[in-house]
Formats: sequence, C-alpha cells, structure tokens
Amino acid sequence: MTTTKAALAAGLISAALLAGCSNLESTEPAVAASEQGIPQRGVMILQCGGSPVRVTLTGEQALIEAMQGRFLLERVVTASGARYEAPDDSSTSFWNKGDKGLLTIRGESLPECEPAGALVLQAGEWVVEDINRGGIIDRSRVTLNFGNDGRVSGRASCNNYVGAYQVDGRTLQLSQLATTRRACAPALNEQETRFVQTLEQISRFSLDETGALILEGDEGGSLKARLE
Repeated sequence: MTTTKAALAAGLISAALLAGCSNLESTEPAVAASEQGIPQRGVMILQCGGSPVRVTLTGEQALIEAMQGRFLLERVVTASGARYEAPDDSSTSFWNKGDKGLLTIRGESLPECEPAGALVLQAGEWVVEDINRGGIIDRSRVTLNFGNDGRVSGRASCNNYVGAYQVDGRTLQLSQLATTRRACAPALNEQETRFVQTLEQISRFSLDETGALILEGDEGGSLKARLE
C-alpha cells in the first residue's frame, strides 16, 4: 500500500507522517475507522519513539494505524487508564493514559507514545477553506505551509506571508508574521486582513473526523484547512 496525503485527509496516516516509509506494506486491510463501524469519538496522532501512529478511540475499541499495519483492538479491564488488546493476539495492545500511551505490536514494545503535533502540521500544504466560520471568497487561495525549520509561510489571499511557529502537543503559537505589500482588490484585502489577524491569535490545533486541520484561538477565531 502506498500512503498519500489524500489518505490522511480521508482519515488515514499520510506519507508525510510516515516520512521515509512510502510503499508501506500492511497485513491488515486498508479500512478507515468509519468503515469498520467505529464512531470517531477521539483521534490522536502520536509519535512512539521514531514511529508515527494514528489512534482512533471509542469507549470499547481502538483502531491503531502504524508502520507495522492496522490493528482493531478491543478494550479490556485494567486498574487505570484504558487498555486495548487484539482479540486474537494479546501481544498486540495499546494502553491509553490521557494524550499519551504505550503500544506493543506482536510482542514488540514501542517507546512511550506522545502527541506528534509538528508531524501533523508538516504533512504538506494546507489549503484554507474557512476563516472564522464564514467560508472564503470563491476562487481565492489561502494556504499554510509549516516547515520543519519552525517557519510558516503561504498565501494570505493576495499577498504572500512568512512567520515563525512553535508546537507543544496540540498547542500552537505563531509570531513574527509579515506579508508582502502587493495591491489587492478590496474584497481580497479584507479577507487577507481577517486571515492574518486570526492566524496571529491561534493557540491550538486539531484534526476533525474528516482529516481537516482546525486552528483555534482563545478569542474565538478559527481556521479550517485541508491538505491539497
């Protein structure tokens, strides 16, 4: 199976998250959580050592998507946290505690899993489809590119912009934003101003059940974008 950016947008791990692991072979069928009848109550992108892992949790099941394959686990009784095991192989398990976890696949224990925030943002170019829940102008283009050097850049509507960003779990801070100064049509100029002002206020991010990137600020501003 070849992983792609479109796969992440559909709810699977993207090739960018599995850097260096294209043409990944899986012993499990490539089926998304929704197709397996699992309500999407919680999705986490984790990094277990050097391995990115997508975990879709419900009250009784966990869908694990990793470089080693895809595994549908069932919840078992445990003293603390939430533990899940493969029904036919107890050597494959995931123990969830808050936004962290312990993953064992076929008897091999991976390092403790922690939120892999930067990997999600760096998956590729995100095309903005909504600013503050008001959509965007038809045929206009607003983009986000999070580089692995801590720089963010893209198109703000008419002008290009650059800035810096920092990630800590699902917390996101942007700073030093600057744009070029090309003349814009009034409508594009207004949209560009709203986008930049909203971007400056962003404090956290997440992926929704469709794979869209949601950026939110404490003052109520929000951006929604998808991988192109």
